[in-house]
Amino acid sequence: MAVPHFHHAVESFATWLRVERNLSPRTRDAYAFDLGAFGGWLVEVLASDPIPLPAIRRDHIEEYVAYLRNERGHASSTLNRTLSCLRTFFRFCAEEKYIERNPATDIAPPKKPSKLPVYLGAEEVRRLFAAPDATTVAGRRDLAILTTLAFCGLRLQELVGLDTIDLDFSRDTVRVIGKGSKERLVPLNDDVKAALLAMLQDPDRRPAEAERAVFLNKNGRRIGGRAVQYIVDRHIRAAGIDRKGVSPHKLRHTFATLLHDRDVDLVDIQSLLGHASLASTQIYTHTNVRRLQKTIDLLEVE
Repeated sequence: MAVPHFHHAVESFATWLRVERNLSPRTRDAYAFDLGAFGGWLVEVLASDPIPLPAIRRDHIEEYVAYLRNERGHASSTLNRTLSCLRTFFRFCAEEKYIERNPATDIAPPKKPSKLPVYLGAEEVRRLFAAPDATTVAGRRDLAILTTLAFCGLRLQELVGLDTIDLDFSRDTVRVIGKGSKERLVPLNDDVKAALLAMLQDPDRRPAEAERAVFLNKNGRRIGGRAVQYIVDRHIRAAGIDRKGVSPHKLRHTFATLLHDRDVDLVDIQSLLGHASLASTQIYTHTNVRRLQKTIDLLEVE
């Protein structure tokens, strides 16, 4: 059987996607686009048109991915999609006996760059805490929510799930039930303790028959996650903090970052956050870079 050239194989592949795989036109168009772009690049690199399928090697695919990343600036998600397309195409070619070996086998996808966590600096935290009107019932509750998130590092669901029995003001701790029903104790600093007591001791907000939840909505029921998200967003804007994507979880990042900036050991931060693995905590090591840079700037050559 005569081996088809690259573009003929792409046509056979398109028919297979439509008839055998019954993929949507939109998905087939995406395959066609990626293969067309790869084919155009091959024509220039191999200086051949048409392109013999056996001439396409593994290093060609790796070079193409590098080209998309370094010269075209494509994101990791786009590179992964391209690689997936090429793997499927060359697997089809191998099954159809167009080629003896799939050159796209075992090519590792490019790693997605780690996103540094969004967090607030100390001055921004002070502005955020000043945003709620602590002379009102709702303001006292909102301040307690903000301080608990930022200075205890709770996840959103951990916060809304807190019960009054979890608070121990004699020992200044809060018992938190985290992922996998794992329990941990988190210390309460003076700001959190004062905000919680001001809210809990408010007779207008905490009637004797109030349910056991720490944080209540306007109807006296346990507050929901969406309501907390709205509260955080509203006070972030009121504080004039120009940070995109600040959320309850980002305040958890703030807690960890402030601890790390104060040289708290990563193992202790892991325990406070309830991370199962230290690897999850190590992302906060980025926060020491500025301080290290200042230290290096002080070095002098004698």
